Amino acid sequence: MKKFLLAGIFYGLTISSGLAAEQTIPTDAQKSLSLVIYNENRALVNDTRPVSLQTGDNPIAFSGISAQIIPESALLQGDNIVVLEQNFNYDLLSYASLMEKAIGSTVTLQYIHPNTGNVTTQSGKLLAFNDNQPIFEINGKIEASYPGRVLFNKIPDQLRARPTLVMNIQSQKSGQQDLSLGYLTRGLSWQANYVAKLNEAETQMDLTGFVTLNNQSGTDYKNARLQLVAGDVNLVQEYIQPRLYMAKSTDSMLAAAPANEMAVENLSDFYLYTLPRKTDILSNQTKQVNLLSAQFVPVKKSYEFDNSLRPYTTELKNVKPQIYLTFDNIKQNNLGIALPKGVVRLYKSDAQNNMLFVGEDRIKHTGNLETVRLHMGEAFDLSANAKRTSYSKLASNLTESTYEITFKNGGSKNAQVIVYQNFAGTFNILSETVPSQKITANRVQWIIDIPAGGEKLLQYKIRIEND
Repeated sequence: MKKFLLAGIFYGLTISSGLAAEQTIPTDAQKSLSLVIYNENRALVNDTRPVSLQTGDNPIAFSGISAQIIPESALLQGDNIVVLEQNFNYDLLSYASLMEKAIGSTVTLQYIHPNTGNVTTQSGKLLAFNDNQPIFEINGKIEASYPGRVLFNKIPDQLRARPTLVMNIQSQKSGQQDLSLGYLTRGLSWQANYVAKLNEAETQMDLTGFVTLNNQSGTDYKNARLQLVAGDVNLVQEYIQPRLYMAKSTDSMLAAAPANEMAVENLSDFYLYTLPRKTDILSNQTKQVNLLSAQFVPVKKSYEFDNSLRPYTTELKNVKPQIYLTFDNIKQNNLGIALPKGVVRLYKSDAQNNMLFVGEDRIKHTGNLETVRLHMGEAFDLSANAKRTSYSKLASNLTESTYEITFKNGGSKNAQVIVYQNFAGTFNILSETVPSQKITANRVQWIIDIPAGGEKLLQYKIRIEND
């Protein structure tokens, strides 16, 4: 507890002794703050603060910037100014940093007797600070376990209470003006998360999208205008493209979305989402904001065997179909907007109207007019047994095979399954008990209707010529 108190007690000395020649611009002086956050753990910060400048050189310090700033990306903008030099000071004020910077100097040592309360004050030289333990020279003797506390005569100039960008600015005129500092930083990220509630028949869903923000940059961003870029931005180009995004966003764009949702606009090959209100994103905070809400979105559920029912020498038993849910991202379905990549979690109510989790899947960046396909899991009541009943080699590159697949439905409702099968080479289905459809040059599809509590048999004979 004493160690942290020391840092707080001497914070004021940092301003007077360490920054006497500088003009510090604190975070509470911010006139505006904007964040543009990318998927790739990158963010563009645009921070505007007022400052009084004199003609000539002006050392100034922007305090409270990101601890994970990319210093070479920083750009300070103002009227008739030139940045001569800039330094990012990230050696922060702490007990350990105070001790390490004070090695070799004389400090004041104070001991309060626990029984009498008598205070003993003396000077000592800090020789070393290893494993969080200081070693002093006191009155010509080496003290490795001093029981009291350490009082520093001053704060070293290199230490800062918060990450600070120090710049030497040359101004052609004196007076107050607003300086805008833009920079890229790591430690700020976002991802989309979706929650979908299915209706009883599983023919529609209500879809809600949230943006999850994560701030590990080491600083707070308060009352900030927030924008998110969806798309895989090349990091080499990222240093120049973000400023185009900032220039193109306008307040009129916000009218395109409901008050609680993020407005979206297309910018080149990416999408920009803008929160219609300012928000706080604090250090080490995970925050969620609403992205979209869509009701009565039509969905289609399917049960699929995809290249899982073609046995060779061993019979396949109790093979389960995979469950998929698809929907079209179009305006007619109350959607038709760019959906950022993220996880979609599916829920459905039981007979008592309790919400149950029924699966989840990850989607890629999905634009307007595209189809979303979600993998829900594996069917319980549906299964198939498959075997090869005959095989003939007619020539070195020509074979004939017969397959028999039995589909079973242990449920109380009729079901339909889709069987996909790929065949290499040139093939011809000679006979089949259920009609097939050729999807591509080497892929066919069967649609099988299975009665509740019953079975359905598929037999087909195929001739394959390998190239």
